[in-house]
Amino acid sequence: MGQSKLRQEELEKAVLVEIQSDSGEDSLALGSLKYLRTLAISVGIQGPTAGVIIGPAIIASIVGDPGSLSQVLALVTMGFVAYAFVIFSKSFNTSSSVYAYNAAAIGPRYGFTSAWVLLGVYITFAAGVFASTASIAQTFFASIGIGGYWYIYALIGALLAISFSFMSIGISNIVIFVSEGISVAIITVVGIIALAKGGYHHHGISLHSFSPSGASFSLLALGIVAAFGQFSGFEGAATLGEEAKNSSKAIPKAIVGSLIASGLIYIFFTWVSYVSLASTKALANDPAPLVHIANIYVNTTVGKIVNLAGTISAFGAQLACINAAVRIIFGVAREGKGRSTTLAYLSTTTKSKAPKGALVVVSVISLVLITAFSFEPTANRAAALIIQFGAYLILIAYLMTLIGALVYVAKSRAPRGPALILGVGVAITSYIIYKTFVPFPTAPFNYIVYLAAAFIAVGVGLYSVPVLKESLANSQLLKITKGSQVS
Repeated sequence: MGQSKLRQEELEKAVLVEIQSDSGEDSLALGSLKYLRTLAISVGIQGPTAGVIIGPAIIASIVGDPGSLSQVLALVTMGFVAYAFVIFSKSFNTSSSVYAYNAAAIGPRYGFTSAWVLLGVYITFAAGVFASTASIAQTFFASIGIGGYWYIYALIGALLAISFSFMSIGISNIVIFVSEGISVAIITVVGIIALAKGGYHHHGISLHSFSPSGASFSLLALGIVAAFGQFSGFEGAATLGEEAKNSSKAIPKAIVGSLIASGLIYIFFTWVSYVSLASTKALANDPAPLVHIANIYVNTTVGKIVNLAGTISAFGAQLACINAAVRIIFGVAREGKGRSTTLAYLSTTTKSKAPKGALVVVSVISLVLITAFSFEPTANRAAALIIQFGAYLILIAYLMTLIGALVYVAKSRAPRGPALILGVGVAITSYIIYKTFVPFPTAPFNYIVYLAAAFIAVGVGLYSVPVLKESLANSQLLKITKGSQVS
């Protein structure tokens, strides 16, 4: 065991040396983030406060009574995916996240494709959350007598988040952490008051939402798919592989910690929503159940504050998505060091060490994307369409990483336990994907499936571009990590 730990420490050190030798003047702020700031990006992408304001209604509309149970099952299922990221991140880390992980296990084309898919997730999630933030903000401002078209709110929030992204990652992550911390504190007070008053009509507290209630496993699986979208984002900490201090310890802890924390928040407030409203049908038909609960059990002023908390949380989520996306671009572009085609993506700001070249790319694409949906009558409609694209992609990214980790472990001298766990994870995630696409989604989501498939195909094809293929095939980083072992 001691020798295995030594090998991992040597591997991590070798990776950092290679990264530093490649970076030159345009480098990230290496080793600048302590644990909480590393954790912040994962929690930020998950945006639990913004999610629980509307999430319980979505779950209730899909599975009916056993909404909390489906989320518990989703948390357990997502644990297998988190385990794959932990396997990799305990050995080595770079800002390219799944690129380095999966390339070390299977090869550069596989690594590049998985990074391309995850990049698509973060950029579309950023654009989708621009719309989600606008939706919550629009409701809040309407409650105090201020109107406005949702796209204006989305644009203001987007430009503000982009501005923060150009600051140091330490400042960005503090903003994310404080935003989510304040938001969770506010909604927790509301949840406790609702429970203290006995739930609906003072006798509504029960655990019925944790019971199967006669629901089939197939129906529960659909709820798990929906909850997957709520819990995803925990892997965001992996993009801080160079900026996190003691990354082989901090990043695994951040991945697990964010998944458990956000998962418990979602489960708790879904349960609160079930016991605080008249029925499952009432919950399913409520556009913002947690705001409604605050209005009922406290007062309308607190309801407005909960709405504001959701806006703050959603802002943190879009900032986190932007920061994660730019680091994947930066990390992969560095593999083509010295080439004029990649130098633009490797420039960083002098003081904050923010990857400004990649930031420009992500900012432009995400703004174009949200603008393309500005014709939608509601922000929720725009958010649903954009985020669904990312939700389809992230299922593929998770499956690819599980397979990559399984191969990585199989090539090592590790015990059979990790391989067995990862194998189960591959099987479960494959089933989740099956339930997502069978029966095939109806319009307009069928078109989103086609677009997601086309996006993945582009990523596969890009590797065939000679200049990219040559750069990745001759990567010194991959030569270091490819022969690594785990225990």
